[in-house]
Amino acid sequence: MGGLDLMRHAGSLAMLIALLLFALQAEASMRCEHGIAKRGDRTFEVERLCGEPDLREPLELTVAGDGTVITSVERWYYNHGPRRLVRMVDFRDGSVLRFQSGGYGYREFPGTLCAPRLLQRGMTRMELLGECGPPDAQQTLPPTRPRVLAHPHAFQRSVPAREEWYYEFGPGQLSRIVTLESGRVIRVEQGRRTR
Repeated sequence: MGGLDLMRHAGSLAMLIALLLFALQAEASMRCEHGIAKRGDRTFEVERLCGEPDLREPLELTVAGDGTVITSVERWYYNHGPRRLVRMVDFRDGSVLRFQSGGYGYREFPGTLCAPRLLQRGMTRMELLGECGPPDAQQTLPPTRPRVLAHPHAFQRSVPAREEWYYEFGPGQLSRIVTLESGRVIRVEQGRRTR
């Protein structure tokens, strides 16, 4: 390999490393209208910098020994429209844990007249709302897989947040029941035929 080829190769490698570092840094922070939100920022700081999120959802709950339930991990979604990616901010105990990007956003929630085939396992709550809008009914489900926290004698356990969303698709059509766990669709079932 000649000296010129080696220099081009080194230049390409340096450019690739710079792009990777930029991508890693981009997920360590989020640019907002009033500044940059960073890991470790508290919920009120992110809200001051970025505004009210379009959606808040609990991902993980902590159940104390006395039965008190608090949200220990929460996700906020920022939808900036169909030309930009949805930004997600995860908080643990009130501080930013991580930033992520989702699919492209949308202008507003559609009605519930989406096609049942659009309901897919693995969708995030925001993607589900973007495709089919809010459900016709929903309920919170009891936890199924508790995880004991820290010390075996602790009186707390961490559990994923679970819900069922119900969608109707018009008279004579089969309804759908969508189960969400920690903000993702884990199951889509056919329900009864609506009248």
